This record gives sequence, C-alpha cells and structure tokens, in this order.
Amino acid sequence: MPDASSQLKKTPVSLVALDGYDDDARVAQALAAALEPFGGMGGIVHSGDRVLLKANLLAPAKPDEAVTSHPAIVRAVIRAVKAAGASRVMVGDSPGVGTTRETMRASGILRVVEEEGAEMASFERVAVFENLENTLGKRLELTEHLLQTDVLITLPKLKTHVQMGYTGALKNQYGLVVGTRKAQYHFRFQNRDRLADLMIDINRTAKVKLAILDAVVAMEGPGPHGGRPRKIGALVVGTDLPAVDVVGCQLIGLDPQSYPLLQAAARAGYGTTDPECIEVIGKSIAELRVADFELIKAPANIMRILPLPGWMLRWLRRHIADRPHIDRSKCIRCMKCHNGCPVKPSAIDPRREGDCVNQRTCIRCYCCHEFCPVNAIELRRSWVERIFHLKTIGTAGSWLVGKIAGLYHRHK
Repeated sequence: MPDASSQLKKTPVSLVALDGYDDDARVAQALAAALEPFGGMGGIVHSGDRVLLKANLLAPAKPDEAVTSHPAIVRAVIRAVKAAGASRVMVGDSPGVGTTRETMRASGILRVVEEEGAEMASFERVAVFENLENTLGKRLELTEHLLQTDVLITLPKLKTHVQMGYTGALKNQYGLVVGTRKAQYHFRFQNRDRLADLMIDINRTAKVKLAILDAVVAMEGPGPHGGRPRKIGALVVGTDLPAVDVVGCQLIGLDPQSYPLLQAAARAGYGTTDPECIEVIGKSIAELRVADFELIKAPANIMRILPLPGWMLRWLRRHIADRPHIDRSKCIRCMKCHNGCPVKPSAIDPRREGDCVNQRTCIRCYCCHEFCPVNAIELRRSWVERIFHLKTIGTAGSWLVGKIAGLYHRHK
C-alpha cells in the first residue's frame, strides 16, 4: 500500500464525466471540476496573459462529425481564460484542408470566437525557434503566433489516426507547423518513430501549459477524418501532455506503450509516460472506458523485434502498410489529395487511369486520407498483410520476420 508521500509525487490528470455539449452551463461546470487539481484556470492563466488556444481544425466539418474541436468546449475555455484575467485570447490552427476561417466556420468555432470576443489566429507566417535539447528539430519553423503568446493551451479531440494509431494532446501541436511544411516533414521523416521524435521536439519548444482533451464524443475507425463518432463522455485535463495521452489511450483500450508519440516522449525524457506514475483524479478509467472502441491496426515496429538492415526495413514497411486507393464513386476530383501529397511529383492523382496511386512512390503517410473531404480514400491491406498478418505480433507475421532476419544474418 503506497503511503501519502508517494501519492503526492504522482502526476495528476483529471478525468471528469460530461455526457454532451448541449448545455453550456454543464460544460463549464465539468471544465471547472477538471481544473480544480491545478488551481483552477487561475493556476494556469494570470492577469494580463496573452493566451493561444490551439484547436484541432483538421478540415471543414460539422461539430457532430467529431473531426474538429467542439465549439462548446472552445466557448467554455475562452470564458474561463477571460475570467482568469487574460488580456488577449486567440484561437487558431493550420488546417490540413481549407483555410482556418473555412474550417472554423464549418465547425461552429468561428461563431463562438466572435460571440466571446476572442480572435481567430490563422497560422500563416513563421518564426524560427531554437532548442538544443531537441532530438531532431533543434531549429524549428513554427507559427509566429507563439511569439505573441504567454500561455499556450491545447484543445485536442480524441481520435484514432491511421498513421500513428491515436491522436490527442501531443499530436495536436503538429498544427503549429504552418501549411505545406507539415507535408515536407512527412516526406523527410517517413519512419513514424522519427516523425514522433519531431513532434515531441515541437511540444518541448512550444511549452504547452495545459491540455484539455475532448473525449465527450471521440472518433473511432479510420481517423482522424474518415472515422465514426463514438461517445465516451469524458474530459481529460492535465499540465503533463504525455500523462493526458496515457489516460486517453487507456479510455479506448489502446496500450499506451504501443503509441509512437509516448514512446518518443519516453526516449526524450519528456513528461510522464508510465501509467503507474499517474494519479487519475475524479472518475476512474474503468468507469468511462469503452471496451469495444474500434482501433487502428498499425504495422508492427519490426525495428524493435529484430535488428534488420535499413533496406530490408523499408521493404517490409512498404509491403506491410495499408495502401491508399481512391473510390471513384465517391471522388469529386477536388484535387486536395494530389495537391497535399508530400511526394513530388504527387503519388496520387484522381485523373490517372487505372490505379490513381503510384504505389512505388507512395510513402504511406496517409495525408491524402486526411485531406479528402468526402472520405473517398480507402486504406486497403497489402497482399503480404492479408496472408501473413504482420500487424499482429506473435502470429505468422513475426514468424516470417524471424525467417527473413535469420537468412540475412546467416549470409551476412
């Protein structure tokens, strides 16, 4: 039985129940309860502070689609920040599809921003930020709005993610990277572990003070854009973003240790990634966990199974990863997939005869899947995955990898 002093050393994360967005008073009450362990919003924001609320504005979508931050949550946070004495409140992001204004209007957030006297922050111009503690991004170009910010609060939506498996508090800061630079990073860091390292660098540089994870209605299935809304009924709040994501993962039955961003945070010594070192305050995870939440089956991290040469890892990744295909019956030829592809020339083109995706040059970043406004991009299992089930450790997949590695090392 741990003593009281050991309990105090644990990282606090608030978990409160919230069954819907319709009642502004109830949303505000849930937010206030979640903030109590941190001294209320006044423990985060002080008089005269300039506050930036980093929303999740992936693409223009209605609030009930669970693609973006919900306007009711944004309204409650704006009011709480103002009540704490903030001199300026900005709400912004760099959407993957459309402009900030278009996405805010479709999601209902623009109306909230205008009604509450906040400002829309469209991330367009960049500033250079240096941090020698970072692993990869010791010199990062991020939105210049950070230079005008005293307190950064992130407002992620809990969703599945076809590349990373899950998206929450940590990944939301990837939106601080402006415009096409996000696609450039996808091309430079095609290994998702390296991309996760970069995202931790972005978080370390941005110095987020608070995360308010909206898990009232989350997204399951092929997220972060093409999945389905799924009610959980919770807010997850904390000042340690990895700890918030640990709780978020546990709510949907995802092993936190399998999540690339939490693995990267552990490698970097950033935040709390061990569930045993987290104190959940309020509701218990068991009370709100969704047992049958549909998760993403991400490719096994073969690099951690056996030491293989780089060329073999690249070959295996290409033949394990799901392949994007265009459903022509849904495609409206808006060309957003083509224009947003980080590969040059683009690996995807709806106008192409036959397979619209060049599977040889496609890097499996799934940007096209995120950008498609009508969910016309399907992710199909490769023939290797269909036969050997390489995404599941401990089955024929790991047997095949072992045979390949054995042959390689025997003839090395």
